Amino acid sequence: MIQGKQVFTYVDSKTGVTQDGEKYFAINVMTKGNHKQKLSFITKNEELINKLSQIKFIDFQDVVLIVEFKRLINQYRYSYWNCELIGIGNNNGNN
Repeated sequence: MIQGKQVFTYVDSKTGVTQDGEKYFAINVMTKGNHKQKLSFITKNEELINKLSQIKFIDFQDVVLIVEFKRLINQYRYSYWNCELIGIGNNNGNN
C-alpha cells in the first residue's frame, strides 16, 4: 500500500450509486504543469462521502487529494494496482 498527496485543479464532482447499491463519490481533476491530463478519483467510504458532500468546490480551484494505491490480485491471479481517494488535504504551499 502506497499513499500519495498531490495538488490538482478541480473540474467537477458527482455522487451516485453503483449497480450493486454502493454509494460513491467521484471527483474529476486536471493535473498541473505543461502536459495537463484529466483524472478521476473515486471513494466508497461513507464518512468521506459525507464530508466531501458538505464541501463547496469552485470550478478550477486548487485541491489537494490524498490517494492510496493497493496491489490487488484478480480471480485469474493477475495483479494490478487499484487507486482510491482517501481524503482531501490542505494546500499550505498554495502551489
